[in-house]
Amino acid sequence: MFKRSTFASLALSFAFFGSVALDSGCKKDETVTPGDDEELAASPNAGGSSSSDDDDGDSLYDDDGSDFDGVSESDPDTESTEEKLKKPEPKEVCKGKKKKRVCKMVDPDPGVSAQIGVNAITKGYSWGMTPDQVLAELSKKIEAEYAAKQKKAKDPMSQDRNREWRKEQLEELRRGNVQFKSNANQKWNVSLIQYEFEDDAQEEMVWIRSGRYLRKFFFFKDNGLWKVVYAYQTEKWGKEYDKVVEETFKKWFGISPEAKVKQDPKTAAPLMTYNEWSSKNGEKIRSFDLSAVHGVYMITVLDGNIEQQIGERLPNVKEEEGFSSDVGDVLGGSDVEYDAEGNIITTDRSDEDDDDE
Repeated sequence: MFKRSTFASLALSFAFFGSVALDSGCKKDETVTPGDDEELAASPNAGGSSSSDDDDGDSLYDDDGSDFDGVSESDPDTESTEEKLKKPEPKEVCKGKKKKRVCKMVDPDPGVSAQIGVNAITKGYSWGMTPDQVLAELSKKIEAEYAAKQKKAKDPMSQDRNREWRKEQLEELRRGNVQFKSNANQKWNVSLIQYEFEDDAQEEMVWIRSGRYLRKFFFFKDNGLWKVVYAYQTEKWGKEYDKVVEETFKKWFGISPEAKVKQDPKTAAPLMTYNEWSSKNGEKIRSFDLSAVHGVYMITVLDGNIEQQIGERLPNVKEEEGFSSDVGDVLGGSDVEYDAEGNIITTDRSDEDDDDE
């Protein structure tokens, strides 16, 4: 009996130390999907007043994170024609010899990794959708939450409050549809997204709040969806931008983005650095550190074909203008206010001072 147990112990010890020896070399990083360690975002809110306000917007993706292991054929929200993709396994690439030998993990198919991220962000939407179609899709989420609230309601007063909530949410969603016209004097011309659109060029936007830290913007050109922007307040992570890129964005879109630099056309001085992922279908994903000026980390996903037609548009990074992190709060001086549509209302402070006296 003793000999048998001793032999078993030796066998287990060999198996353990053998596995340690095998792993002791240049070990590759584990690839994790957001569903493994991220609290995933619930349905977006138009007005930020629903029960899902408790959502911190920790992920771009659906509750189970299934989008990151490939598109599920059984998913009712997935187009039947959408290609099922499998996330590539990072591989180790080494260069040099002996002491000069350097090893790092690379993405063997970055286009596929980026495409999986694009599919997850645009799930339920497609390039070319009209503003009305996007609004209808967002309305479904409000209706679903309303139905859940009514199911839990136990008395007529609660049901009435839920009906009022639904009405407010849908009205707020409709107000988030903005047409960009030069004569509108809208707040967006002095905001985080001021360089994401052009006035009087058949462009418009739908924007919503999603939880406490996230704003989502859907941009349209000639009545067709072509870009989605996510602006995360830095408080969401409580980490420096570079760490968020390494721990989160590279997990979502792939570990091998291209480092890009925007230069001044006259002096060649660097104006902005950012990361860019290119999908197999031609979309671009970009991440920006706008924390110094706006207090946000931004992600943009866009249709590369449309960008080729209208030109590259990058966010506003002029520090001297000192914009706030929330695009709903726009600096314009104490004498500038905005109505519900975002139009500028000028007020005479001197009259108010006289009234105070």
